[in-house]
Amino acid sequence: MWIIFYFVMAIGLFTLQNICFKKFNSKFMINPDSYFIFNAIYFALICGIYFAFGLDTSVFTLPAIALGLMFAVSFTFAIFFYMKAMEHGPLGLSFLFFSAGMLWPIVFGIIVHNQPAPLHNGVGLVLLFIALYISTQGSKSETSGKLSRTWVKLILLSSECNGVIGISLQLFSMVVYSYGVTEFLFLSFGQAAIISLIIGTVMLIKNKGNLSHFRKPAFVWVTLGATVSTAGGNYIMVALTMLVSALLQFPVINGALVITSILASRIVFKEKVTKNQFITIGVGLVAIILLSI
Repeated sequence: MWIIFYFVMAIGLFTLQNICFKKFNSKFMINPDSYFIFNAIYFALICGIYFAFGLDTSVFTLPAIALGLMFAVSFTFAIFFYMKAMEHGPLGLSFLFFSAGMLWPIVFGIIVHNQPAPLHNGVGLVLLFIALYISTQGSKSETSGKLSRTWVKLILLSSECNGVIGISLQLFSMVVYSYGVTEFLFLSFGQAAIISLIIGTVMLIKNKGNLSHFRKPAFVWVTLGATVSTAGGNYIMVALTMLVSALLQFPVINGALVITSILASRIVFKEKVTKNQFITIGVGLVAIILLSI
């Protein structure tokens, strides 16, 4: 019963995270400095949540800090490219290819651990490229079914950065500890907050910008939503790795999130999903499942 509850909570929290990112992108991301300052705020709040639960400071070693920095940089730019991609394509389709970043930890495992490359993973990879190709096609009568090259570049960059996040977690469990993931997330988001604050401040000064649009009440709710969903979702994902097999965890959660992202794009943001994009999502969903198992 608790396992089902964890699954539902993880799916719900990451769906909320997607909605908050899209809301921020449409209402508050006037320029990149807005994004980095937003990051600095909500990353710091995430650290506050993890700190409140208590931390084992013995985990804070130099290798852990280095891998936390790897996570911090990749997470910061993964979400940046993801948000920019959502300016050029629908939420559901963007999340589909963003989540395909799991491909890189799989490749990393094959190279470093000499793990066998299962046939179904290869089929999933082929289907993923087919889905990406379909997403960029569209008939003359359905131009809205064709996504721009800008979207393709941004979503591939976000997917690659997302894959590095997974690799940093793998390296942490291999090189440092097989436990202490909460401490690792605290280190990672703490460094991400510092990096974002520095970049955002430099950009604000250089561009002579201002953050007056952050004073709107909606910004508070978007920030709190991003904080709770990111902190809670990542914590539950860690808890689930101790309770169920990855063969069950990742296909179920990633597959469900593709579906909930499509629903959110239709219901919350009134985005139209064309027939061409539905086909892409169907092929991509099968690819994600095959890559996850």
